[in-house]
Amino acid sequence: MKPFLRLCLLASLCLFARISVSAQTAVNKADSLHNRLLSEMIGLPAANFALKDLDGNVVSLKDLKGKVVVLDFWSTWCVPCKKSFPAMQLAVNTYKNDPSVKFLFIHTWETTKTPVEDVKKYIAQSGFNFQVLMDLKDEAGRNAAVEDYGVSAIPAKFIIDKAGNIVFKLTGFTGTDAAALQEISERIKLAKNHK
Repeated sequence: MKPFLRLCLLASLCLFARISVSAQTAVNKADSLHNRLLSEMIGLPAANFALKDLDGNVVSLKDLKGKVVVLDFWSTWCVPCKKSFPAMQLAVNTYKNDPSVKFLFIHTWETTKTPVEDVKKYIAQSGFNFQVLMDLKDEAGRNAAVEDYGVSAIPAKFIIDKAGNIVFKLTGFTGTDAAALQEISERIKLAKNHK
């Protein structure tokens, strides 16, 4: 065999080996994420809520039974909340044609006198396509939904299975948008199969 052909064959084999190792590494990472998330699963009944969206329509958790529901508690003053939004928009886009998954962004703990207007303005200016619900203070001065879910810091995300049970709770945001999308997708997959 001519030296040039041997060199080409050797280069091809090296490239194939590298692709093979990369593919195996990706599979191992996915398995590792899956196993880690399996160990984080919980099974607590989700508190019902009935909150208005930005158009004044009432949305209730009990009306979403049979769907996997992703709740994202946030506020316009919360920097980590807003940092997580590009990743959450990717997730919303990924599942936009899946009728079994519903994303709800629950705005809470607002400090301004015009929270609905402020949120509408922020969402419009930012270009996010979120269904936002308003957890406004009630007559007693409490934000009922955030308190019912025991949220102590935002952003706080809850993944609720089709039976209405919280299967995942996470607080904060770190990492890349791609990693966050992969993780939220794996959590949704596990919630869909949760019994």
